[in-house]
Amino acid sequence: MVQRPNVVEVRRVDPDPSITSAIGRHHSLQTAVADLVDNSIDAGARNVLIRVLQRDERAVGLLLVDDGQGMDTEAVDHAMGYARRREYGEEDLGHFGIGLKAASLSQADTLLVWSRRWGAPAVGRLLERESLDTGPLVKSIATEDAVERLAAVDAGFSLETGTVVEWRDVRGFLQSPDPEEQRAWLESAIERLRTHLGLTLHRILARRQVTVRIDVLDEHWPDLGTVARTVEPLDPFGYSRSGAASFPQPLTLVLPDGIVETELHVWPHDPTHPSWLLGGRTPVESQGLYVYRRDRLLQAGGWNGLTNPSRDLVHARVAVEYGAALAGHVQINPEKTGVTLDAVFTEAWASGRLDDGATFADYLEVVRTGARTSRKRNPRPVEVPEPGKGFTAGVVEAIEDNATYPEGAEPVSIRWKGLPDDQVVRVDRENRTLWVNQRYRAALGGTTGLRNDDGQVVKVLLHLLLAPHAAGAIAGAREKRLETAWNAMLLAAVQEDDARRPRSDDGPHGGQR
Repeated sequence: MVQRPNVVEVRRVDPDPSITSAIGRHHSLQTAVADLVDNSIDAGARNVLIRVLQRDERAVGLLLVDDGQGMDTEAVDHAMGYARRREYGEEDLGHFGIGLKAASLSQADTLLVWSRRWGAPAVGRLLERESLDTGPLVKSIATEDAVERLAAVDAGFSLETGTVVEWRDVRGFLQSPDPEEQRAWLESAIERLRTHLGLTLHRILARRQVTVRIDVLDEHWPDLGTVARTVEPLDPFGYSRSGAASFPQPLTLVLPDGIVETELHVWPHDPTHPSWLLGGRTPVESQGLYVYRRDRLLQAGGWNGLTNPSRDLVHARVAVEYGAALAGHVQINPEKTGVTLDAVFTEAWASGRLDDGATFADYLEVVRTGARTSRKRNPRPVEVPEPGKGFTAGVVEAIEDNATYPEGAEPVSIRWKGLPDDQVVRVDRENRTLWVNQRYRAALGGTTGLRNDDGQVVKVLLHLLLAPHAAGAIAGAREKRLETAWNAMLLAAVQEDDARRPRSDDGPHGGQR
């Protein structure tokens, strides 16, 4: 037995002030905005507006406006602080107490908060990211400036009470000066944001508890703002008929702290359903646990070690309700996009029982059997490596339904990249990727911007033709001759297409991904 050492001194070691600059580094634009919307819902907002600010067709800032209860001086100082965590109500979506700052400064260099609570003067606060390394410096803004700023925001709803969160110098926005690339990026960013919010808040949105909209406003031309787009609920369990007759079924898990309710679902085969596609996520990514806390989705898919993801389980989705019994056994990540289960909770799945006495393992086997039976009914005459990045979820599903994958082979991705003008596609065996020359993006059916889910027809054809080469360990003489010949034929085709294109369209098409 190891003897415990003798303690001769105890002293407090305060954290370095620079630790605050590390908080929120894993936020994306979508998760950062979602954290702000959580705060608005906690404040009782009935309306939330997310407004992208443009200047000369370039996205430069963002506003999040709500008509919640607002904040007075004490509340806003508490909200801007890093040193203490506020008390949350039983229904609040907030968890860590740092979301406003961490989410905002993960994306922008400057955070401004303007707010007004009933019966209190308007308040304004400013926090700059550069101050975090030496300790956050929160600046108070004059009441008259706060009144003026709140009055200047036309959100389409009353701001008698409410809050405006303002991001300036946003690092997460596309920096390209090209207006066409800016338009393509902004459209894609808004749709990703609508999808993420529609998914994570789908229960709350479906109850009409709050309405969330997104619009764009040019600071130089405020009268030419875009029509606000409403965020619609995207229910990951939104099918109309189950894929297995006996499901969904509840599975009750017994923990030392109480009961945890889960519900096991089997999705039907419906590859075009928006709630199946979940904004372009692959079926493999979408299977697994959907963890809810106070009706806010914390994790969308993933098995957390309960089993391995596979094509045979793509129709398996499990709703898990996070409550008091689960709080001590689940760790929520700061971005609220995933959870970590402890050993006690993981083991509880093995002993849980459905109403008919079946186990969680029995449920997984039902899903696997259904997938295998479905594939046997559908002849799959094509053998090709599994598609990786670059394909939409619907295309991946179609390939899975009509092709077999070589045993043990890793997926092959297809992506845009700058290549020499005499090369249309390059086979990268080391990274298992087909690189397609972005110079010919328009000719190959692609779009401008940073998206990588365009040109699906050409990508599928290139995948069928060249993915087996990318999956090979080495390139023999025959493979090299074939790749050279195919490149020559593709080059002639795109050059013919480019010759017919107006001169203003010449040049690189789109960005690298």
